[in-house]
Amino acid sequence: MKKFILNLLTVFAWIYQIFCVIGIIMWIVMGGVMLFGIRNPDFRAGFEEGMGTKGVSVDSYIGAIVVGLLSLIMMSVAAFLICRYARLIVKNIKQEVYFADSNLNLLKKLLISVAGYTIISIIDYIIFITHRTWFAKSSNNVLYPSGVTTGLLFLAVLYVVYLVFKYGMKVQEDADSII
Repeated sequence: MKKFILNLLTVFAWIYQIFCVIGIIMWIVMGGVMLFGIRNPDFRAGFEEGMGTKGVSVDSYIGAIVVGLLSLIMMSVAAFLICRYARLIVKNIKQEVYFADSNLNLLKKLLISVAGYTIISIIDYIIFITHRTWFAKSSNNVLYPSGVTTGLLFLAVLYVVYLVFKYGMKVQEDADSII
């Protein structure tokens, strides 16, 4: 059963990594289309109507859009790295390598990636809240920062796991030195 769950986690991590790559490509293409198309009056009129930004000058929300798209790209990269490091830890666990330097380094990288994702989520949330009138139609979906709270919770749990692994490595080294 344990091997089945670990294999399932590996497959899910691969699939999510594929979605992250597709997301990165999508955000880049969408950013390019928006930045080049926003100067077109017809495109801008459709954009303003769709986003509810009528009467706001183009230059004032281009910065917010660029920062928002960059944050989404960085969040996708961070999610990709989270899955990659988690998949490598699962691979080590499948090989019954538990308290090793490689796992501790992977956990540290995973912790940094989750911290980066959480910080970017907070920045993204702040952008939506401070420019809520510009994003009136989509801001109703981000009134509660579930990504932020989930990220902070995951970060706390992951930090505890990191400390347990670090302590487990010390105990393992002590046990190995006694034998």
